[in-house]
Amino acid sequence: MEIVYKKVLEPKEAVYRDYKFDCKKLNEFLKNNSIKLYSHQVEGIKAVLEGKDVVITTPTASGKSMIYTLSILDQVCKNPSTKALLIFPLVALARDQESKIRSFIQRSGIKTSVANYSGSTDKDERYRIKSSPPNFLITTPDMLSKGILPFHYTWEKFFEDLKFVVIDELHSYKGVLGSHVSNVIKRLNRIVKHYTGELPIYICNSATIKNPVDFAKKFVNKEVIEINKSGAPSPKKIINISKPTSNEKLMHLLKEHLINDISTIVFIDSRKDVELFYKNMKIFLEKEGHEELVSKISPYRSGYNSKERQEIENKMATGKLKVLISTSALEMGIDIGNIDSVIVKGFPGTLASLWQRFGRSGRREKESINYYIAKNDALDQYYVKNPKELFNRSVEEPVINPDNKYILKKHILVAAKEIPLELKDLTDKEKEVVRDLLEERKLIFKNGKFYVNKSVNTDFNIRSTGESYDIVEVNQNKKIGDINQEYAFYEMYQDAVYLHGGSTYKVLQKDDTEKVIYVEEQYLNYYTTPILQTEIDILNIEKGRTFKDIKIYYGELNVKSSIVGYTKVDIEENKRIKDILFEEYIERNFITKGMWFTVEDYYENLVIERTKKEKESFILNRLKKILDEVSYKLIEGVVKESKEPIKTLKEALSLEFLKSKKGVKKEDLHVIEDLENTLKGGRDIFIGSLHGIEHGMIGIYSIFAMNDRWDIGGMSTNFHNQTEKATIFIYDGFEGGIGYGEVGFERLEDILKATYKNIKNCKCISGCPSCILSPKCGNANEYLDKIGSTVLLELILA
Repeated sequence: MEIVYKKVLEPKEAVYRDYKFDCKKLNEFLKNNSIKLYSHQVEGIKAVLEGKDVVITTPTASGKSMIYTLSILDQVCKNPSTKALLIFPLVALARDQESKIRSFIQRSGIKTSVANYSGSTDKDERYRIKSSPPNFLITTPDMLSKGILPFHYTWEKFFEDLKFVVIDELHSYKGVLGSHVSNVIKRLNRIVKHYTGELPIYICNSATIKNPVDFAKKFVNKEVIEINKSGAPSPKKIINISKPTSNEKLMHLLKEHLINDISTIVFIDSRKDVELFYKNMKIFLEKEGHEELVSKISPYRSGYNSKERQEIENKMATGKLKVLISTSALEMGIDIGNIDSVIVKGFPGTLASLWQRFGRSGRREKESINYYIAKNDALDQYYVKNPKELFNRSVEEPVINPDNKYILKKHILVAAKEIPLELKDLTDKEKEVVRDLLEERKLIFKNGKFYVNKSVNTDFNIRSTGESYDIVEVNQNKKIGDINQEYAFYEMYQDAVYLHGGSTYKVLQKDDTEKVIYVEEQYLNYYTTPILQTEIDILNIEKGRTFKDIKIYYGELNVKSSIVGYTKVDIEENKRIKDILFEEYIERNFITKGMWFTVEDYYENLVIERTKKEKESFILNRLKKILDEVSYKLIEGVVKESKEPIKTLKEALSLEFLKSKKGVKKEDLHVIEDLENTLKGGRDIFIGSLHGIEHGMIGIYSIFAMNDRWDIGGMSTNFHNQTEKATIFIYDGFEGGIGYGEVGFERLEDILKATYKNIKNCKCISGCPSCILSPKCGNANEYLDKIGSTVLLELILA
């Protein structure tokens, strides 16, 4: 493993503060159990008990949950009818926190009730909870939206006594999901106000995010104060940034962790890659003569049943397991005991996510050693070359747009069904939406109020993930897991290999009617990957306009993914065995809305010729700064005399003397590599220019559309069979569309100007996360041309 940068985060001592609760029992319990409160906990408790709404952004494992637990307990002690609603983003996290809260309350001796009302709660238990509401009601936003708020009249006693609302993992509510949940909270506020005449106190817990106060305020529609100065101790933490390394070297490191009893999480983003790495790790340990260590490792991901996941969590917490190989499922605060080391394999998409993962380690009074191992993707390579940016760059700000009319329409209809709406209570945006719904005859105005038309279906999912499939092993006739609709398309086609817990299963049949996938356990030495084709068909042009000679359109699109076959890949060697092509393709048609614009044919040669000249000038200027005078003069002379300067530059940059210490300083070697990356020629320049503009637009799109970058998709091509021209598409990542593409249609000129300014002013050489590199690129950030992108934008905007 080649470490390119090492950062040491120094240890920090705990800062404690005294606090006396009104509840004597609580004071005695804390004293008798030697529980001392950190300074930020006291600051948060004081604010909450003074009636202030708070967002707590102290680091992972700093005891944020103690703030809401103790605040609520103090009030319950004084007034036993006090109620609190605790909202967690995932059922697994809700279950985990329920267990922690129950344990703490039992130890405290304060008479308090706790219940979990979520998707996993059975019918009888739900009835019992509604009949006798608990002091602590734990739920998810999905259940709150579909199973509690629409039936508030059966929860009357609970809402009358509701004083606190806890929103855990606030940072996870971004994009469309966050926009939905913010509207759910608005509906909650309305119902609570209906019963009590006032709003509850909000306690929000969040990872480090940009502008947390503004985000929380927008989310809960109340003024919020931030608690961010942690008093919790933190041990010394070392973070190593590594170049891409082989799985075998990583396995050697993990073997040492197992032998030395170092509890570790390895984060790998893909579910399939988690299973493959686990299976190969088992094989590796057996070959190394360490069969006894195999039982100490386990995969962890969504798709396992709750019993299986709980068993893994408990084994890790009790020390029976020492290494977990996980997807992002463990990014949030599910309790799995103390973690000594975190290894992140590949950049997870956002800095906030990276730091959340590293936050899982260092929970004891001992040093933690962590690793970020880059992949070969251009985005990872950027951070390998600029590792300090991981520590100096601001984390991302979650983006939500609760006023998005497509989202707002759904919630206005449900809100009117919950309690009829009155004009005086509506915002200007809500009034616009109500007018539309009246025209659509989905709302009815009667006796000064707006009611839902009884024929209207108001049911919807806030996550828009589609249905899930059960995975059943045929020989045992037993459900072994589940998988959502999207993953099922890409992973569970006929004869695909499904990996689960180190075993291999062949897919026999996929029943789309019953939502069941039948598999058979078989010993297989290979796994499968789909051979994909993706294209966009224009179904309907709703409107069009022209900007100079650029034609801009908005309409309905069919984003078509086709599995044309699959590749068998050797599990141990990770080498392709052979391709199998299907007689009939498996298609997934995703109909959405989007915008697109075409670029006239004559631009291609203009872009190629002008980009070549700009590259020549740009590269020579850069070389002048890092080379000694003799080396620079030699290259400059050869290039100036050459009939093909770009080709000559390419040859010059690959010369050994430039990459030796004589030609260039060691710290400037990455500049040579970046300059080489800019030297694409011919048609690649034009393709890379289009692709760079597409990425650049998606990167800054939220300034105009208030979207999260993961909520939209894009595609660029130098020839589209329907437009018959070079075309760039930006489309909504949700079935039926959500309005983002329409913003692009209306404001394309402004978006292109902002894209140009952002790329042109970026100080990188060949592209970086700030301009044209994207964490969600399906082409691994290949075929991108930064200089070509600015040239093409200059021509379009001229």
